[in-house]
Amino acid sequence: MKTPNLNRVRRLVEIGKAQNLDWILCTLPENIFYFSGFRTMFYTRFIGVLVATRDEMAPVLIASFIDAKLIKDRIWSPHWFEKTVLFGPSADCQFPTHWDALKSFWDGKIRLGVDDLSYAFYAQLVKFFPKIEVQSLLNDILQIRIIKEEGEIDQIRKASGMTEEVIAGVPGLLQHEITEADLAAELNRAGIRAGAEALFYPTLVSCGEKMLALHSPPLHRPIRNNELVRIAFALQVDGYGSDVVRTFCRGTPPVEILPLRDAFFEAQEAIFEMLRPGRRSVDLVNKVGEIYRKRSCEKYWARNVGHGIALTIHEPPWIAGNDETVMNENMVVAIEPFLMVPPLGAFAHCDVVRVTAQGCERLSPGLLRGLTVV
Repeated sequence: MKTPNLNRVRRLVEIGKAQNLDWILCTLPENIFYFSGFRTMFYTRFIGVLVATRDEMAPVLIASFIDAKLIKDRIWSPHWFEKTVLFGPSADCQFPTHWDALKSFWDGKIRLGVDDLSYAFYAQLVKFFPKIEVQSLLNDILQIRIIKEEGEIDQIRKASGMTEEVIAGVPGLLQHEITEADLAAELNRAGIRAGAEALFYPTLVSCGEKMLALHSPPLHRPIRNNELVRIAFALQVDGYGSDVVRTFCRGTPPVEILPLRDAFFEAQEAIFEMLRPGRRSVDLVNKVGEIYRKRSCEKYWARNVGHGIALTIHEPPWIAGNDETVMNENMVVAIEPFLMVPPLGAFAHCDVVRVTAQGCERLSPGLLRGLTVV
């Protein structure tokens, strides 16, 4: 097992011991990957990382027979565990069901820590193990993941750079008549051809007032002249992603947007200057509020500055509202204090940065900064 990844499991064991737990079970895809290195394409069957806290038993990857070839031949996203258990109807499976697999480890009264369980799974769990006590460890696990290792930061940097290089091709696409959906499709295709393993999240393209629905999908509607276009696009590399948001306009942008653009970049640059270990999230939020008040545009702002990013698009730390999280070295955050202006749309821009001992490091080249007019 690779040493850095073994350290992740050791930290998990320490948390379990501190909370008097016997076992820890992780079933969220991002945590399975974080602790074991393994990913699959579909999580429609049970898969979990099982960790003992009271003895020296090695962690176990429990998976369905469907993933047997992927696991044994390490075709993609190879795991680094010494022990794997397969369940299912195949002859090479040790157990018929995942419940039988769990029964081989658990007996009697059990204190179990979990990262996440549906109510349906919990109901089955207490049915098969009547003496079980279940406790959520999700916040504890997120705190393990919140400080990034160098290898993780390298992957985020690679994903960010690749994403920006692809989105830099948007002005050429906007020189022709195109719909939101077609523009998204072109970006998706270019991203995979550039070497990404997947999209990190569904590509978002919105024009005009539709931009106010922040996570609205691209539709089969034409992008009109003199209308703002917001694109949120992110590629994934070896499980890690980025978050790149840019604002465009084909033609003449609404004049009301130009002072908001200037306010946004003053605020974002102020955050980059302030962002360092010891800063609280609320300090960063208040700084943006100060700038937006000075520029008379605070009413267009939702007291949101940004969020953590790595294995999922929204992770701690949260830089919003009155959050008191203290920034630490090697946190990675997406900075986007966007402004929403009905009915024109919004000015949105997002860059991913790493907190360093001296301040912060941008993990992407910063292409197309500003309002790109085509």
